[in-house]
Amino acid sequence: MLRSPWLWITIALIVAGVALTAALGVLAWLIALLGAAVLLSLGVFLHAAFAVGQAQPPVLPELTRRPGERRVRLIYDCDVTLGRPFHSVGDGLALLYLLGEPNVELRAVTTTYGNGSVGMTTRTARHLLDTLNLHHVVVARGAGRPDGDPSQNEAARTLVEAAHGSPDEIVVLATGPLTNLRHASMLDPHFFEKLRSLYLMGGVMGQSGELTWNERRLVERNFSSDPEGAYLAIHSDCPTTIAPGEAGLTAIFRSPQFAALQALDGPAPRLIARRIRLWYGLMRLWFRDDGFPLWESVAALAVTHPDLFEFRRAHLPITVEDLHSGRLVTDPRRAGPVRLVSGVREFETFMEIQLAAWQRLNLLMIEPGTTSVEPNDLAPDPKESEPL
Repeated sequence: MLRSPWLWITIALIVAGVALTAALGVLAWLIALLGAAVLLSLGVFLHAAFAVGQAQPPVLPELTRRPGERRVRLIYDCDVTLGRPFHSVGDGLALLYLLGEPNVELRAVTTTYGNGSVGMTTRTARHLLDTLNLHHVVVARGAGRPDGDPSQNEAARTLVEAAHGSPDEIVVLATGPLTNLRHASMLDPHFFEKLRSLYLMGGVMGQSGELTWNERRLVERNFSSDPEGAYLAIHSDCPTTIAPGEAGLTAIFRSPQFAALQALDGPAPRLIARRIRLWYGLMRLWFRDDGFPLWESVAALAVTHPDLFEFRRAHLPITVEDLHSGRLVTDPRRAGPVRLVSGVREFETFMEIQLAAWQRLNLLMIEPGTTSVEPNDLAPDPKESEPL
């Protein structure tokens, strides 16, 4: 960077501009003007981040384990950056939902690059779990780039071992680039066959491989980050569900939902509100739609509450080249094995279930000795748990 001539040209222009304004005697006025502009911008941003109104505590459903059903044994492959300034919060919110959902047994979190470096996503996932006193949940560091070495990929090894140890029982939810899954299939060519099902968040249905939301262009960055991995996952030998970008636009987290979150009692909702506020304000200003899409949560709740969504079966005659832009090509003349999420059918219930799961996390965060609530039913069931 220091060798770039444009850097030095920029520095020279800045120095020349300061010298000129000083010579003309308007430097103080320029500094005052810039300061006023910064303060005004900061005020606008803080208003966007904090002005969400007030709400009465919502009446939420009681989340309990469904009788006669085993918990979903799930591995979440993701690029969590919740709490990192101006980084996406979607993967983190989906992870928090899975942790609070009583019908899910989270076997591991495998991290990947995407919203940040794999080092950042791994540290963020571990810190979030430790904050919730979930020190036992495995966090396996995954690929840092598409061309990494599969044999050095801890996340890929974790996926392979879990599928081998519990064939036809593991559900994999992947909401980032799919390099870890590609590496797992390279370590074990029968990896996908051993899964119970696969849920993916990514891809767009438009011909251009782009989404437009309030005249803002959205570029697909999951499937397109590793087209070969996406191709293998989409054509895998297991039941596969895909939540494309269009489905996420049917689930926007707006100010009424933020106000409902703030009305909840306990440390977990307060933690979530703090960690999403900067992102909420930024997205609110940029997209002018009072919030941000819950793309990852759409894929997560499709696992546990499919009744909340519209689905359709599709045949996807896609190529790796299509996936370089994240484009999902469908053949309308044929019904295929892949299930596509068309959108959220009951958004109010969709949000109530997430809020209820986030509130259940209070049981984990209450300091020892301050509550008589026990047992902690968020811990894994020893009768159903097996080592990875």
